[in-house]
Amino acid sequence: KSKEVLKSRLWWSFLYTHIVTVGIAIVIGWIQFSKRMQTTYVKWHRTLGKIYVVMALLCAISGFYIGFFATGGWIPATGFIAMALIYFYTTLQGFLAIKNKQITAHQNYMTYSYAACLAAVTLRIYIPLSFVLEIDYILAYSIIAWVSWIPNLAIAWWVNKRREKTNISFLHLINVILYR
Repeated sequence: KSKEVLKSRLWWSFLYTHIVTVGIAIVIGWIQFSKRMQTTYVKWHRTLGKIYVVMALLCAISGFYIGFFATGGWIPATGFIAMALIYFYTTLQGFLAIKNKQITAHQNYMTYSYAACLAAVTLRIYIPLSFVLEIDYILAYSIIAWVSWIPNLAIAWWVNKRREKTNISFLHLINVILYR
């Protein structure tokens, strides 16, 4: 980072906000996918969900800001900024969907949201791997800025498609039972 960036209190504030909020979102997020949490502990699910949404939105906003200062220039910067926008959008849409009682849409958006959240984890797996493979750091970081989240979203897409097939099958089963 440049000396100006490292001297900026605003940049440091956004960086620390990003670090803290993503850590909380990662810990809370995986619990939310538990069927038991969703059905037996509904109050906890809602409370933790609200905390996740606040953490995710703050993380996305701070990630958007610090993305402009990414090491390596515009390629990693656009990767991180795009991921922050997707994280913000999917989280907000997931929250709005559940407010409108659109459960499947909520589940799908929150699956994408958490996939974006986990980019923090995949990034930290790929960086040491790039050292082992002895790839130039700037080149590796430019690639990792994108591959830390795109495969995650592809997996989320696959999970959501499977969920839709399951829901369609279940609805079809109900239809057959009721209208036989």
